[in-house]
Amino acid sequence: MNKFLLIILLLTSFSVFSQRFYDSTDLKYYIDFSSNFANLRFDKYRINGPIEEIESFYRNKFTLVKGDSIHWMLGQSENKKNKYLSYLIIKGDYKKLRKLARREASSKKFEIIMSDKINSGYFRDHFNFVSEIEYEKINRDKQVGEYINDAGLVGIFNIEIFRNNNINYQELDIQGVIEITKKEIRLESNLPTLTSFVGVYDSELNEDISFINRGIISGRGKNDNLTIFTMNINLKNNTGSLTIISVKIYEDGLKLNKRETTTFLISRKD
Repeated sequence: MNKFLLIILLLTSFSVFSQRFYDSTDLKYYIDFSSNFANLRFDKYRINGPIEEIESFYRNKFTLVKGDSIHWMLGQSENKKNKYLSYLIIKGDYKKLRKLARREASSKKFEIIMSDKINSGYFRDHFNFVSEIEYEKINRDKQVGEYINDAGLVGIFNIEIFRNNNINYQELDIQGVIEITKKEIRLESNLPTLTSFVGVYDSELNEDISFINRGIISGRGKNDNLTIFTMNINLKNNTGSLTIISVKIYEDGLKLNKRETTTFLISRKD
């Protein structure tokens, strides 16, 4: 009996814990369905106040955020509390806004401050909520960037590529630039097989800080979890290398692994 009660309590705690969603573009803003409160920013507009979820007569769901005189109505995507496909920032009577959400139409006139009808598409790109677990992962990934900065690796560097896999380019003028920030690395070069690459840091691939202090950084391709990279920067010897491992999965289930290692001379750009 005690074990059963413990399981129920744990499940209840997890359910409540997972009801807060954070804006991935700025993690200090959130929607919390466990306390029914939101603190949000979109573009130059901000709001913090109580929230409620309303289902319209057409079975669509909206999240309403009540402000002092300006309120937000967010249209849920696929009825998910952390995904939104439309928004309405409106000035007026909150009770009338609740009726508008239920009916999805109104004969009343509203003062529209901003809407996806005015600025189509931009909202979905900007307003992307993540769960508590994703929030913690993003924070850990950001911490990796701080370690990289502390190790003196952040900056813009000129590179001169002298080898790519087994091909020697020392007699050729193969150059490029690497930019290392606290969020990602960016490489551009005139090497035909590596004209550009963008990688983001992953805390799970950088668990040992001593590797970062030795100039070794790992992560994943931006918007591509099937690509992993490791970059080794030696600022004392002015040398570096970048290894990229890519995996492609085809419809028939076959996988193709590609490993590419590029070595280069490196100098910090003024």
